[in-house]
Amino acid sequence: MQDILPQIRERLENSQELAMATVVRTWRSAPRPVGSALVVNDQGDMIGSVSGGCVEKSVVNKALKVLGGEPSELVHYGVSNDDAWEVGLSCGGKVDVFIERFLGSGSEQEQALWQQLDQDLANNRGVVLAREVGAGHRQFALAYADGSAVGELPDAIMVAALAALEARESRIMESEGGNWFLQVFPEKPQMLLIGSAHITSELIHLAKLYGFATHVIDPRDTFATKTDYPTEPDSLTVSWPQEILPNLTLNANTYAVILSHDPKIDDEALKILLRQPVAYIGALGSKKTHAKRIARLTDAGFSDDELGKIHAPIGMPINARLPQEIALSVLAEIIKVKNEVPA
Repeated sequence: MQDILPQIRERLENSQELAMATVVRTWRSAPRPVGSALVVNDQGDMIGSVSGGCVEKSVVNKALKVLGGEPSELVHYGVSNDDAWEVGLSCGGKVDVFIERFLGSGSEQEQALWQQLDQDLANNRGVVLAREVGAGHRQFALAYADGSAVGELPDAIMVAALAALEARESRIMESEGGNWFLQVFPEKPQMLLIGSAHITSELIHLAKLYGFATHVIDPRDTFATKTDYPTEPDSLTVSWPQEILPNLTLNANTYAVILSHDPKIDDEALKILLRQPVAYIGALGSKKTHAKRIARLTDAGFSDDELGKIHAPIGMPINARLPQEIALSVLAEIIKVKNEVPA
């Protein structure tokens, strides 16, 4: 849903009544993942997707009925002898789609919950939107990593919501009291860019497209403030890495890219990052440059295991030459690391 938030906000500002269809469960090669959403107004105009086009017509028709007063509905779509040519998933997958009146178009209490969720997303706060799924059901709550909640949740559902948030994975929770869909909105992954240059600018642009929050750190005022950023980073700090990094949350949601080409900057950043549980560390430079870097860090007391965390030469091997090509190769490598399933 986050990918269509701007359009949702615009429609709500224009006082449009909205229904939302959400993929809550999938089997086999479903075209869209769990959590994918489609929003429909009372004119049948839609944004988003739940199947890439296979079942959207049927979903829109059912969404219009919900806007007309019919209860919310959990609908199963797949390929069968009866519906394969009319409405189905040609990929052979199956999906469950929950169709309901959109939270922001509901009661005053529901609208208040939507406003809180919207604020959480704008502030990059991890949150779970928990809602009961079934015909006519309208029970919602928000759950947070610290165990707090907005709205009421059964204890078992709260425990499941926290587990889903930690796993960064939306899921159905089945219980005797009813089934709940736990839609996870994790914090955006944080990309730290040490050094400001043309590649930094290109990488920020691409990273934003793929949901990263971007933070540039460079003590060189000429580079930090004079670089042209067509897409602005979320933050830009003119300071040495060793002055800033100890004050940041560096965890498995952090992806660090070392780009300054200056050992006085790069090495100091690496000395901190290598001993933090970050997800990724990549460093720009040739094999010769990296060998010299390894020698300096070895002399500084870092082990082979620690130094093995550095991805260098940085990026996927696509023979990148231009800054935008290098940026693409770096982001591809980061996404590969981010999407790897732990053993």
